[in-house]
Parts: sequence; structure tokens; C-alpha cells
Amino acid sequence: MAVKKYEAVVIFKSDEAAFREAKEFLRKELETAQMTVVKEDDMGDRLLATPIGKNDRGHYILYTLETEPVQLHVVDRSLKLKPEILKFLFVRLDV
Repeated sequence: MAVKKYEAVVIFKSDEAAFREAKEFLRKELETAQMTVVKEDDMGDRLLATPIGKNDRGHYILYTLETEPVQLHVVDRSLKLKPEILKFLFVRLDV
């Protein structure tokens, strides 16, 4: 399969300890799935447009990744199980 470029927006809980733990978890998951992080842009702690669970704030990070499409499913499954990650979205870049 061909390597494609993706952007991923991940919203973490804004609690500093939970944020650090979840960010480290995500880094390990991306490594395990053999995804290459091209760029990581920390967009900071922001007010959410709509509360997620009981959270009204979230810490946003925008990633630019290179990977094979099949690897997204592996990471997708494990991110859904991590309560410190509120939401995430992968979008393929047409370059």
C-alpha cells in the first residue's frame, strides 16, 4: 500500500495530568502503528463549543501524519478506549 498524508485533530481532557498521560499514550500508539509524525501543533486549552460528557474545556493538538490507510483503524480503535481523549478526527490530505 502507498503511504498517505493525514491531519489528525485530537482533543484531550484539559486536566494537566490527564493531558500528559493521554499525549504519551497517543505517541506510543502512533509509534506502534508505524505512523510518522511530520508536524505537531499544540493549539492549547480552549472552551468547547458543546460540552463533551462533563467537560466544557479541552486541549487541542493538530498532527500531520504519514501512514498507510490500514493503520488508521488500529489507532482509531485504541483511541476510542482512552477516556482522557475526548474526541479525534483523521482527515486525508490530497497533496
